[in-house]
Amino acid sequence: MKKLSWEVINITPLKNEIESLTQSFASKQIEIFRWLHQHPELAYEERETGKFIQEYLETLPGVEVSYPVAKTGLKAVLSGGKSGISVGLRADMDALPVKEETGLPYASIVKADYNGYETDVSHVCGHDSNMAIALGTATVLSQLRDKIKGKVVFLFQPAEEGAPTGVDGGALQMIKEGVLDDPPVKAVVGLHANNTCYPGQVMVREGATHASQDSIFIRIIGEQAHGSQPWSGKDPIVAGASLINSLQTLISREVDLQKGAAVITVGYFWGGVKVNIIPEGADMGLTVRSLDMDNRDIMIKRIKELAQQKADMHGCQAEVVYGQHYPLNINNEALYQELLPTLERVARAENVLYYLSSTKSEDFSHFSQKLPSLYMYYGVAPQDKPLSQSKPNHHPEFQVDEAALEFATRLECNMLLDLLENPEKIP
Repeated sequence: MKKLSWEVINITPLKNEIESLTQSFASKQIEIFRWLHQHPELAYEERETGKFIQEYLETLPGVEVSYPVAKTGLKAVLSGGKSGISVGLRADMDALPVKEETGLPYASIVKADYNGYETDVSHVCGHDSNMAIALGTATVLSQLRDKIKGKVVFLFQPAEEGAPTGVDGGALQMIKEGVLDDPPVKAVVGLHANNTCYPGQVMVREGATHASQDSIFIRIIGEQAHGSQPWSGKDPIVAGASLINSLQTLISREVDLQKGAAVITVGYFWGGVKVNIIPEGADMGLTVRSLDMDNRDIMIKRIKELAQQKADMHGCQAEVVYGQHYPLNINNEALYQELLPTLERVARAENVLYYLSSTKSEDFSHFSQKLPSLYMYYGVAPQDKPLSQSKPNHHPEFQVDEAALEFATRLECNMLLDLLENPEKIP
């Protein structure tokens, strides 16, 4: 397939230096990417990854590193030679409990413990690429620091893919530890690998980009009985099954879908150990997502009510526990308008794509709730294949075309410098 052209046009001398430095770093950046790819670690286990990033960043002039932050993450501050504001860049670090099946010579063979079970681990999320690009951006800008006005705060964030139950995710934990306060960050951008476009393309939009997400855990408590005599007990399986059907009716009959999409998915439902025994209890776990906060509030309230009502109908009881919450991710409209010309300059206008709001969730949303933020995607689909053959993020065969690294590094550098050079345009 024909490769995209994304040579930057109408650039200043400083931006021209970015071009040269990014190109000269390309081979080293691929080495970094492949090392990260071969050493994936799960949420809050990113110790080897964190140490690798720390040691690399400490070789760069003008970069001050804080490690660990939020258990296994890092914060690095690049100070320019001129006074000015501070802007942030987020790169997520953790991998997934998925066996890689790409057949690449540098494919992951790592295994780890996940919820008490041995699992394969891989960066089919694309976070290895996100980190390698952020490191490339830090490398390039550190060589231009005398010409930079202000500071860049690099946020290498752990646990984006979901923290253990009862523990804050990485973005919220970083915010609680004050990563946005010293120096005070005025805006944050985040780029993520995406398989639905090619290297040289970028996807962006304003407003709500990712749904809110809530994890809810429900236990139906019944009374154990012999399977041949169900009348002598209280069946939590039947009560739970009735609840599952009602949850979908909640979406179709009580949620105003004109305001935005909403989803309730029961990810697991189990109870009992033997076919002829009605168990004492049954458990289910839900993910609840919404692109409108009023709809989200309705669902959160009604799920608990329905659980209790359905349990009561069958002579059982229901316990409802709320887990992690991700708010809506909101791309600040003014920041979008400010950076859109940058994207069109670096990628060319025809390569800047507009994406639809998603019922997926992103804990970058915690940053977007605190200050002006912009979350976008850069293309990583292999250029030698049609997009229809590009496997999605989280698929065992997901693969990053390494040409994406150089382009996205150039894009990050230009965005950050444009923000620092025009602080009055940040809302």
